[in-house]
Amino acid sequence: MEWKHKLDECCADELDEMIMNYIKAGFLSDEEIIEDCEEYIEEEYPDDSGNISTEDFCEIMKALRGEYQNTGNQENFLRLDSAFKKLEEQGIVSLHCAGYTQSDGFDDCNEIAAERHGNGEKIIGCCFYTMQDLERILHEERALLYFSYGNYFDKPTAVEVGQKIAEELGAAGFSVQWDEAADSKIAIKDMKWDKYYCLEA
Repeated sequence: MEWKHKLDECCADELDEMIMNYIKAGFLSDEEIIEDCEEYIEEEYPDDSGNISTEDFCEIMKALRGEYQNTGNQENFLRLDSAFKKLEEQGIVSLHCAGYTQSDGFDDCNEIAAERHGNGEKIIGCCFYTMQDLERILHEERALLYFSYGNYFDKPTAVEVGQKIAEELGAAGFSVQWDEAADSKIAIKDMKWDKYYCLEA
């Protein structure tokens, strides 16, 4: 691709992978991906900042969406989303693709939990997976999608919150792996990621 010649080789390779992951994950619009990429270049490769135009990015997005975007009915993602909505009804803050690391995910959940608790909602725990968790599925490094979770009060315990999560994931038709230990992540086995970006999602 011609745009790669406008950037440091490492920057171009990292940007290529970054965009591919965002497209496969299916959560961000072209505009959001471009904004993240521009911020990444400014922070990590300031000498390359401004070397790629908006028109370049639009061409990149079109080409990579054609190659990497998922297609179909998003059956697996919609089942997962349905399970998350049922967990929300039980007072468990449940977030898709919450930040990049586990620490990011807990920060995001804790912020939302504090706000909802302040509004008088009963919040008992949280559940999420991160972009880092998702990338391992996207790159087929493993077929397990891991979920972090936790409790906010003594009762229910972390294990009891985990049991509710495992139960809802199982009810949604997923094969769940978990040893019911508070320090062990819950996982969906043989997860095929099929989400793609759409305005309604």
